[in-house]
Amino acid sequence: MTDIEVLDETGTNATLQHRIDRILTEVVPLVHPTTELELPPLVIYRIVSPQTWQSEQQSQMNQAFTALRARQPWWKKLAGARREAAARSAFRRTAPLLRDLVMGATLPGPDLLSQTILTPEGLFHTGVSTDETYLTQVVAHELVHHAQNRASKHGARWAESRSAPPGPAISVLEEGHARWADRQMTRKLFGTPVDADTAPRSDHYVQVAEDPRVADMYAARQTPYTVGCDLVEAAVQGVGIQRLNQVWQDGLLLPNQHEMSEPELWAARLKTLT
Repeated sequence: MTDIEVLDETGTNATLQHRIDRILTEVVPLVHPTTELELPPLVIYRIVSPQTWQSEQQSQMNQAFTALRARQPWWKKLAGARREAAARSAFRRTAPLLRDLVMGATLPGPDLLSQTILTPEGLFHTGVSTDETYLTQVVAHELVHHAQNRASKHGARWAESRSAPPGPAISVLEEGHARWADRQMTRKLFGTPVDADTAPRSDHYVQVAEDPRVADMYAARQTPYTVGCDLVEAAVQGVGIQRLNQVWQDGLLLPNQHEMSEPELWAARLKTLT
């Protein structure tokens, strides 16, 4: 049994709050039959301001880098510090622009729960809030991240592996798996998969997306969804969901760079598991 909590922290978006709550009652029962992953006992969705979205993303990045530094061997710390500095610089440069282009984000919460943060501005400029099918796909996509986080203990199971998991592989797996699952769920609800990337963007969205400060980065953000969805589809077809789900327990099973380019190779490796 999973409880649902939708919070309107802006105090001015009660209609959106009710829409999300209604959608969650429809998609929560679909997560386990689709993914064979369990949701946490409480699912939290928060409607927040763009400023709150930015500050919480900043806080999450700080926590992630702190955890990474703690488990890095000394010979990797210099290179790690350079990557961290570059990531922080990119965030400061682009976050004020990207926060109006983001459909949703799911972050770790207290007691190993997850919480999804959505901004009314982001849903408006991406066109998601214009149609219930688009909003359903986004809500379902983020909901799958709650189940993933429960399965991997927010990545702690991967950090405990004998080797540090590659960052790109985690993003590709998580986003690709959520994209694959939201397609299955929206097909069940509407008869065909829904793709919120086809929603009507606002003029502001188009202008920001073409800004040279974010254009390349924003284009690169789409890669984990497309590459990852193909990767997960190949694994599901090749070995089934139960075998695929072992990856949430073991970082050594994460796809490597070659396998991300050739999804059938990852499926073949998963098939060799005993």
